[in-house]
Amino acid sequence: MKKILFILCILFIGCETNQNRDNATWSFDSSTGDYIEWQSDNDFANEMTNAGFVHLYNVEREKAMVYFEKALEYDPSLFGPHVVLAGLSENGSEKQNMHIQKAKENVADNNETSKIFVSLLDLEKGGNWPLVTQGAHDVWASMREIEPKGKLIHYYYAFTIPGMENKIKEMEGLLSELRDGVGENESLAVSGDHDFMIAPIVNTLGYFYYNLGDKEKAKSLFEEYIELYPYGYNPYDSMGEYYYNEGDMENAMKFYTKAKEMYPSAVSANAMISEINKS
Repeated sequence: MKKILFILCILFIGCETNQNRDNATWSFDSSTGDYIEWQSDNDFANEMTNAGFVHLYNVEREKAMVYFEKALEYDPSLFGPHVVLAGLSENGSEKQNMHIQKAKENVADNNETSKIFVSLLDLEKGGNWPLVTQGAHDVWASMREIEPKGKLIHYYYAFTIPGMENKIKEMEGLLSELRDGVGENESLAVSGDHDFMIAPIVNTLGYFYYNLGDKEKAKSLFEEYIELYPYGYNPYDSMGEYYYNEGDMENAMKFYTKAKEMYPSAVSANAMISEINKS
């Protein structure tokens, strides 16, 4: 239920694979465009930030938070992890306010795209603040206008664009760019291997299609997600949620239990297992 509600909300406003480990040391030439300046001079900070994004894209927030916090231990001058951690922190907490303040302080000498990214923190809290909330699409659109090759920018631009059909069209366009190298020339990546984004994009499309009522398409995408990211815990959570919303508690429990097996501290899976056991 939690991610279906999450998708609806934004409309109105364990183990790691070798793929994950490869992308934890993902190389990217930031000089090829005006990207958000996530990169650090510290290789360990980059490793933690990139690993954090693998989990953030896959809605594995519990693990993402650990990696972003570790990135800041290696390089306290970064602004990007502070933005994400502000959104993952308790609303109104001292910790959240610290991350907001540090993000704004640390971005002062960075490029315009980076400053616009940090301006997401100025949006009213709601949805998946600050990356996906009311008004976020205009901010992502501003970043995309400056640097259309940025894949993180393109992902959240697609996620926040108004209208479910538009979301699907834009997200499928991004998938084609990453999987097949097909798309508008100015938008195609010129540096880095972004294959680690394919699995979470497939998952996102599964929720979009479910929201439109195409349950067969949604199910096939969730099945593909499991194939692409078998050692994560969110693929099994997504399939569990599919069956839960279809009223099939036996299969829902099966997949939520698998998600917990992959990562015992998975908040969503544990909560849903408890809920099903009460019924």
